[in-house]
Amino acid sequence: MNRAGRYEIIGRLGRGGMSTVYKARAPITGRIVALKILRPRDEIFVDLVGEQRLREIFVEEARIMGEISHDHIAKIIDCDEDNGIPFIVLEYYSHSIGDLIGEAYEVEYDSREVSIARTVHYTRQALQGLERLHFAGIIHRDIKPFNLMLTDDDRVKIIDFGLSRVRGEEKMSIPGMQVGSPYYAAPEQERDPAKADARADLYAVGVLLYRMLTGRLVDMSAEIAVPSNLNSELDEAWDQFLLKSIAKDPEQRFQSALEMRVALEQLFSNWQVGSEDRCALLSKSNGAAARPIPAEPLIEIPSRIMYKDMRQRCGLDDLFRPIQWFDHPLETINPHLLQDPVTGLWWQRCGSGFALDWQQAHEYVEHLNLNNFQAKSNWRLPTVEELVSILRAPTAYREFCLPPQFEPGLHWLWSADHCTQKAAWMADIMESYIGRLDKDGTATVCAVSCDR
Repeated sequence: MNRAGRYEIIGRLGRGGMSTVYKARAPITGRIVALKILRPRDEIFVDLVGEQRLREIFVEEARIMGEISHDHIAKIIDCDEDNGIPFIVLEYYSHSIGDLIGEAYEVEYDSREVSIARTVHYTRQALQGLERLHFAGIIHRDIKPFNLMLTDDDRVKIIDFGLSRVRGEEKMSIPGMQVGSPYYAAPEQERDPAKADARADLYAVGVLLYRMLTGRLVDMSAEIAVPSNLNSELDEAWDQFLLKSIAKDPEQRFQSALEMRVALEQLFSNWQVGSEDRCALLSKSNGAAARPIPAEPLIEIPSRIMYKDMRQRCGLDDLFRPIQWFDHPLETINPHLLQDPVTGLWWQRCGSGFALDWQQAHEYVEHLNLNNFQAKSNWRLPTVEELVSILRAPTAYREFCLPPQFEPGLHWLWSADHCTQKAAWMADIMESYIGRLDKDGTATVCAVSCDR
């Protein structure tokens, strides 16, 4: 498939039971968008629901998104059809909570823990989005990491309303059909999706919150581990909040998104105050030792690094975090420049100041050299190995306790290395891991230079 209406298809982003989502290019402007096309995966599904009803459900999703305007709900750009098949055009986002935690196709595998401050930041925004949806009588019913996208400026956007229920109307009733995603769907939603209310969405948020803070999923078929036993930075107050969020009985949970958000904000505020006296870097994550000063210069020539080779090449664990850390501070030369006394590298402290795609990132570096930025004309994108050297060992306090080296607010940084024709490697400087990013996606540039 090369086109859908006026839009040029340039890649597939994902596929669900009812539709397929593509990356597409808009006419004239060339803007990259997400294009969702009605394309059921299974013919049995079509036979059970009927083509006309599927079409009505799909168009209803577009109508729902078009009616709601909120900072944490994805906006619809267009809705049209191609050869009689409807499609929805949405804003394209290259980051998600799922990518952030490293959730795998096998969902039950452990994921990356996220700092408490960052977890609260995202969860609070997701709850604000749900406040707006629930006010409109919309129950999402499929809140999960990959349905919470992240913008360039780190805002959550709720997507995918294909399974939502509006003002009590059940759009798609098939006996025995599962509505929602395993592990994230509330117990009552699994029993009877038509009777699940707003508290089912809050359960899914609770599971996500538990996972972000512990790296584990909630398994209702087994005894739930006390969160503070999995993350030493949590205390009894966090245990009470999290276990209430994922209670089997909806009556025992928070009763509204507003109630849950206010309780979370108060919990975090109390935790911050109680943590001020303990502000310090924790000992190395997972018992990792400090990385020794390299005997040879870090690799500075860009290359293609296959996914299967990256961990061994750069000393990363199964979740693409450094096994060992360079445990040393960079020296601030001026507001725009940092110098690494160990590697001898010079780094932009503030970066590009805005997110860029892969091509724009290279153009930006050329701009730095043409303008002799900081009296240097040999700026370049850093390699992954060089980016690993500036990642800090994870600590729950890093965002409000540690003196910043780079400009606060920097998150994803492009590397010079790529893994496929369409994706390059990047570093998450906040959560300290290496990941892949679509070249049409966006990240910041922190250029690097060397006196050699």
